[in-house]
Amino acid sequence: MEHDVLGEVIKESRLRKGLSQEQLAEMLNCSPRHIMAIENEHKKPGYKRLYKIIRLLNIPADTIFYPERRAATKQDAALDELINMLHMCDERTVRSVAAAVRESLK
Repeated sequence: MEHDVLGEVIKESRLRKGLSQEQLAEMLNCSPRHIMAIENEHKKPGYKRLYKIIRLLNIPADTIFYPERRAATKQDAALDELINMLHMCDERTVRSVAAAVRESLK
């Protein structure tokens, strides 16, 4: 891969969630310096930490492992995030969200 996007994806997702590096570091039980190194210095987190980052920030794994498929627009990124969140919901919540979307489309 020519351009390493992991740090960029993590930073964009963290900012979209409104989290500081310090807040994310606290959630991951690591130092803010470690988050800065991942985002800006191409440092690679271990598997367990990467898994936690992906889950906490609702990052589609394809965005990291297949960077050529990265969402082209902010709307695509927002849709990816929404889909990931829906996968974490129970059936009742999914039905409620679907009903709300149907109503807003009317």
